[in-house]
Amino acid sequence: MCATPWWIKVKPTALDRALELADKIEEFPLGKCSPSDDPDMQWAYLAGFVDLVRPFIAAVKRIGDPDASEMLTPFETSPEHISYAYEYKANLQGIIDYLREASSDATYAGTVRANSLFLDEGTLRTLRSKANDRFDLRKLIRFCEELNDSYARGNYLAAVLLIRAVMNHVPPVFDCGTFGEVSAQAGRSLKAVFQRLEEGSRPIADLHTHAVIRKKEMLPTKHQVEPYKAGFELLIQEVIVRV
Repeated sequence: MCATPWWIKVKPTALDRALELADKIEEFPLGKCSPSDDPDMQWAYLAGFVDLVRPFIAAVKRIGDPDASEMLTPFETSPEHISYAYEYKANLQGIIDYLREASSDATYAGTVRANSLFLDEGTLRTLRSKANDRFDLRKLIRFCEELNDSYARGNYLAAVLLIRAVMNHVPPVFDCGTFGEVSAQAGRSLKAVFQRLEEGSRPIADLHTHAVIRKKEMLPTKHQVEPYKAGFELLIQEVIVRV
C-alpha cells in the first residue's frame, strides 16, 4: 500500500487534536506555581492552563463519543484559582487515558459513529427521501438532525427538548391533535412504546424547561436521554409509514 504523497495534507481528526492537546496539558508545568506565589504569576499559569483545556474540551466534543462527552460534565466550569487547577488537571487524566486507549482501537471510529446517533442513520436517510403533498417534512428532518448532533456532543439538555419538540410536531401525521391522542389510538405494542415516551421523556423535558433557576442545578445526563432511543426511532418509522 502506497504512502500518502507528501504534497497531500491529511486533515487531523478531532481525536488527533484532542490527543495533541492532551500531551500539552500533561506537560504543562502547573506544579511550578503555588498559591503562595505572586498573584500575577498565579494568573499567568492559570490562564495558560485554561487556554489548553478549553480547546481540548471542544475537540473531545467534536469526536462525537457520548461516553467521552459525558465524562466532560465536571469540567464545564474552568478552575478559578491555582489551587483548584491541580485537582482539575489530575481529574482530566481520566479522559486523556480513555482517549489514548480508544485511539489504539482500530474499530473505535466506527463504534463512535454508531453510538453517537440517537436516531439510526438509515431511518433518517429514509425520512429525508420522503415527499408528501399533505405534510412538509423539512422541520421534522431538521429536528432529527439536530437531535443526533446534540446527543453526539453530549448536549443532553438540547437533546431532551428536541425529543419533546418532535412529539409535539408529528400528531397531525396520525390525524391527532396531541401526542397523547397518538398514543391512545396506537396498536397494543406501539401504545406501550408511545406511552413510555409520553410518560417518561416528556416530564424530563418539562422539568428542564419550566424549572426556575436555583442555587444548585443538576444537568441532564446521557442516562436520562438514552432509554428513549428505541421509542423515538419507532415513532419516526411510523411517521415514514404514514407519509
